[in-house]
Amino acid sequence: MAILKRRNIREAAIQFLYLADLENGPEAAEMEQAFWQMIQESSLNKLNLAKSKAILHVAQGRDSRTLKFEQLASAIQPELKASPEAQTLYASLKQLLAQENKLSEQIDTLQSIIQNKSTNPIPDHAIQDVIEANQDLMLARSTWSVKSSDHSDWNVKLEALNATIAHLTRSSQRLASIEDPESTIVDFAHLRASSAELSTFRRETQELVSQILEHKEKIDADLARVIENYAPERVDPVDRAILRLASYELQMSDDIPRAVTINEAIEIAKKFGTSDSPRFINGILDAL
Repeated sequence: MAILKRRNIREAAIQFLYLADLENGPEAAEMEQAFWQMIQESSLNKLNLAKSKAILHVAQGRDSRTLKFEQLASAIQPELKASPEAQTLYASLKQLLAQENKLSEQIDTLQSIIQNKSTNPIPDHAIQDVIEANQDLMLARSTWSVKSSDHSDWNVKLEALNATIAHLTRSSQRLASIEDPESTIVDFAHLRASSAELSTFRRETQELVSQILEHKEKIDADLARVIENYAPERVDPVDRAILRLASYELQMSDDIPRAVTINEAIEIAKKFGTSDSPRFINGILDAL
């Protein structure tokens, strides 16, 4: 698995170097976001679909629990509003109702997107809108908890309402666990692991690319010593990207055995280069 990951990082780095080095192409920093959308599109689409299904799974039965909460809130609101001492409670409950409705709306929107077969893939913002609405709701519940604890004389009248809030809170905690890397809820650990893997892959690839670009002049100088009449533009763009990555590893990465670097460069040349690329790559790297 580690070897596969290393190969995947190298291949992604070579694709980035190739695109960033095209004549009249965009600067590396300008193309980064678009590049990663292209490279990880399939994986991100599958992950977004899985997250969406998880959200709707957690939301099952929410409508009935929310209706019960709204009924209890509507029953107590007039009494809170009429009490001068309970105005902060009234305002907090009003905000809580608004946030519950907002989360319900965002979940309904996500469900409509999934049911609409013409909408593919599921947009990131549809998931993030649910996650953010849930975060705002949990904050509103926390505020309500503090306010209600400051009005102990209302405990009995608020008992049923608070029990319903506690039930809804447990669902929100599961919902938050879908994307919270610190969550200990195991239900959606596989989704968190997939998100972390994609983020790590992008970070490690980008770090490798950054190092190669930073040392590009030295790398090209090293290549010039073994390639007669060397100039970067005279070398096939794919071969150039492979040579720069492999040269960087040979000259500056002591933790990677020389044979591993050369062998993997040859394998990548077979995949991305021309029929002449593997022999050309092997000869140059062997001479470095």
